[in-house]
Amino acid sequence: MQPYIIGGDPASENYPFYTKLLSNGRFGCGGSLIAPLWVVTADHCIGSVTSVRIGGTTLSSGESRTVVQQIGGPSGYDIALLKLGSASTQTPIKITDTALTAGTAVRIMGHGQTCPTRGCGSAPNQLMQLDTTLLSSGCTAGYQPNYELCVGDSYGAGACYGDSGGPLVVRANNRWELGGATSRAGQGQPTCAEAPSIYMKVPAFKSWIEGYTGDLDGGGPDPDPEPGNCSEETFTGSLNAGGSVYQPNGSYYYSSASGTHRGCLAGPSGADYDLYLQKWNGSTWANVQSGTTPAASEEVEYNGTAGYYRWRVHAYSGSGSYTLKTDKP
Repeated sequence: MQPYIIGGDPASENYPFYTKLLSNGRFGCGGSLIAPLWVVTADHCIGSVTSVRIGGTTLSSGESRTVVQQIGGPSGYDIALLKLGSASTQTPIKITDTALTAGTAVRIMGHGQTCPTRGCGSAPNQLMQLDTTLLSSGCTAGYQPNYELCVGDSYGAGACYGDSGGPLVVRANNRWELGGATSRAGQGQPTCAEAPSIYMKVPAFKSWIEGYTGDLDGGGPDPDPEPGNCSEETFTGSLNAGGSVYQPNGSYYYSSASGTHRGCLAGPSGADYDLYLQKWNGSTWANVQSGTTPAASEEVEYNGTAGYYRWRVHAYSGSGSYTLKTDKP
């Protein structure tokens, strides 16, 4: 079974993490962006995925990225990861820490067949969603409650053929957080929305996922070594692999005089963090100096004229905390 949403409603908002999996341009499954370079989906969806579209509420909308690696889940579990060729600029979804117990209100979403029997229709262009709840019983098709979720399908509404791997989300901390990935029919039934559906419990696989992605919560080792040779201002933060941040504080600064701009970056031990100095040229931000060695720490120095500048810290590989110290003219 490759579930689609039937009996639901058109998406009420754009979900920037919702990912459409494509095989040579043809839509096949859904997924969820969990880090700038990583998508989680169902294991039975992978093998021929060539690209994805991230975000957007129609089949043709969203940010396009190529897929460079497909990683099957632990043996016997219908979960998988896709690594993207370049970091997405869409906002990843956090894997929830909320307890996923019977009665929890959840939302599922996907494109596709909106009638209940296999082959009775094609995928709709519009992303669909359905609000439902978690169940304590009703799933019998090899159901493993420690690693899977049993999700209510009732009154002719639920998941159906064509959109495995798509997200099950829960509302927590005033945002959507990821709880599950669509897997299969709960009782092995061929007709959709006659019985519950089974979703992989994504939080149960977080340690396995982070073995590839790095710490998804931005933790990890502290900066090592501490940055030196720069002392005027200090900025700290944390990044996931593939992520970037701009300093000072997501903004820029103005230098009224010509002179030397210096940045000293220290990332987590074992990671590869890069540092870029950018200057506004009147129409766009342009890199004027960079440090991109395969190391956690970088020092950048640039002798420039007056103008607007900003620093970009990029986690090329590895995750964790960083410290950036800067000087300006």
